[in-house]
Amino acid sequence: MDQSGTPVIRRATEHDIEDMTRIISRAFATDDPIEEYVFPDEADRHRRSPRMLRIMIRYRFLPAGGAAVSTVDGKVVGALLWYPAGYRKSLWREAISGPLLLWAMGAGTARGIHVDEAIAEVRPVRGHHFMVYLGADPTVQRSGVGRSLVNWLDALADERNETVGGICKDGNMPYYATFGYELVQRVRIGSTGPEMNFVLRQPITVPSE
Repeated sequence: MDQSGTPVIRRATEHDIEDMTRIISRAFATDDPIEEYVFPDEADRHRRSPRMLRIMIRYRFLPAGGAAVSTVDGKVVGALLWYPAGYRKSLWREAISGPLLLWAMGAGTARGIHVDEAIAEVRPVRGHHFMVYLGADPTVQRSGVGRSLVNWLDALADERNETVGGICKDGNMPYYATFGYELVQRVRIGSTGPEMNFVLRQPITVPSE
């Protein structure tokens, strides 16, 4: 049961889609190189990014089991979206979501494909969870909500002896370093997009008694 002010992590459901969309779109609306690359125009970004996120959550992250939320006193205040170990795109889900994403993203569709290509370039094939979005409600930022979500996924990966990684901007490198993530390589989004950092955390195994 929630204790007042204490983040509680759980798997997300379809009932959380709107909360996750709201939280993540706000968190990535400004000062995010990838979102600014996909949607260069700020007004267009504010309009299209939530549409894109809503579709990706419904057709990619939730079906794959790569969505979790942080709640405080029963309210969703944080969200984490990732591609779980062994994730493979579902052809029929991609067939359904493809036209929807094209409508949602408009001219940003091609640049969004470049993001997927960069993830595919650096993402290890086996035993790896790839974080894509981590966000917290502005009212609870810097209160440990994001940290609790990362710790939750790290613990899950440790239990299964799997790695966790993701792409982040230079300014977020110190944050992920506190969890034990290390720089593996730099990767550019498309031919003219931002250069990002692929960071990776090795599993921590607990000796059996």
